[in-house]
Amino acid sequence: MKQKSLYRGFYISSLTTLNDDGRFEARVAIMALDGERTRSQRFLDLEDFPTEEQADERALAAAKEWIDAQLDREQPTLSGAPL
Repeated sequence: MKQKSLYRGFYISSLTTLNDDGRFEARVAIMALDGERTRSQRFLDLEDFPTEEQADERALAAAKEWIDAQLDREQPTLSGAPL
């Protein structure tokens, strides 16, 4: 089940694949869009799971964690303290 969503301005697409051991590898693509163009993209390869659903859930959660961390780092600060 390939899942796609938009989160905080980033496009997330699950790329979970079935490996040779019969397990599902959690993988995800994260794209920052600038109008109609892709501004940047990031791919995360994660652990494997017994079901595709579990792998997809992990992939989407990891993508959201990565996006949150990126946006939190970009928050403006005053005298080194986050606002």
